Amino acid sequence: MVSIKELYSDVVTGLHAEPALPTMSKKLIINVAPTGSFTSRQQNPLQPYTMEENVTAAVEAYKAGAAVWHAHAREPDGLPSKDPAVMKETIDRVLDQCPDIVTSVIPYADYTKQGVDQIKPCVEVLKAAGEQYMETAVLLIMSMSFSEKFTYVVTESSLRETAEYLEAHNVRPEYQGHAYSGMKDVMDWLIDRGIAKSPPIMNIMAGFHGFSHATPVTPDPWSYVYLMSLAQTIPPGCTRGVCAGGRNWLPFSTMAIMMGFDMVRVGMEDSVYMYPHRDEKIRTSADAVRKIRTIAEEMGREIATPDEARQILGIKPRQGVSAPRRGAVAL
Repeated sequence: MVSIKELYSDVVTGLHAEPALPTMSKKLIINVAPTGSFTSRQQNPLQPYTMEENVTAAVEAYKAGAAVWHAHAREPDGLPSKDPAVMKETIDRVLDQCPDIVTSVIPYADYTKQGVDQIKPCVEVLKAAGEQYMETAVLLIMSMSFSEKFTYVVTESSLRETAEYLEAHNVRPEYQGHAYSGMKDVMDWLIDRGIAKSPPIMNIMAGFHGFSHATPVTPDPWSYVYLMSLAQTIPPGCTRGVCAGGRNWLPFSTMAIMMGFDMVRVGMEDSVYMYPHRDEKIRTSADAVRKIRTIAEEMGREIATPDEARQILGIKPRQGVSAPRRGAVAL
């Protein structure tokens, strides 16, 4: 009779020889969007409205681990402000407390116009104030209707001219879309023609964002396959980001971490609820940042500092800025 020791003495599984998988080996940028143009206090009573509330939300998120701040401004009554002076003052107050944070601006100042004319007032005011006031700008790469009166139109010429204008003013465009056609347009119109400077920043809008611009969210959970498929359309050499919204922002963001995306955007602009299956509302954007940071670090991904984020995003380094110490997440 063969003993157990003899039976297993020559068995070698090879588990110890399995090579490391590099997908999650790079640092993760956390981008926070504390408030947007549309999410209201009717949806979440804690939604930041005033400038003071927006500044506090951005600073708290930065301290929690966000390297990039997607900035919006609002009027005192909560309506979105497209006034570049209001945006500048909001950024001023955040930079006072977070001098090294990466500023990502939605540049559309005049929705009655298209192309460069739509963003020129914002770019001129912010870049005149200093390079740090506008380091990246989100460009919607697909036409969409927010309402019967509010339609955003993208053409090849308008997207090309806008991208060229931003790059000429030392602003990195974030090309943000939700479908294959938009991603392909950026590749055909901008990347293949050398207009989009390296590395192009490609953001996928995943989940539901309250309007037509969203990936399919039903049937759940098979909607996550769409994100995986859409990610394959992004060509090598791009910086890849996921801007997840709606009920399933947390699973989408976790998937992005697992798939090796360079950046995830979280916060109260895009989401009302913390979890897909519960009605617990997000209390602060810093809570969302802490959640994502904890998940990423538990899976072994390190969180990028603002300076490291600039390197990943292809932004020129900020000179002569000392960063405040940011605390670790309490697990």
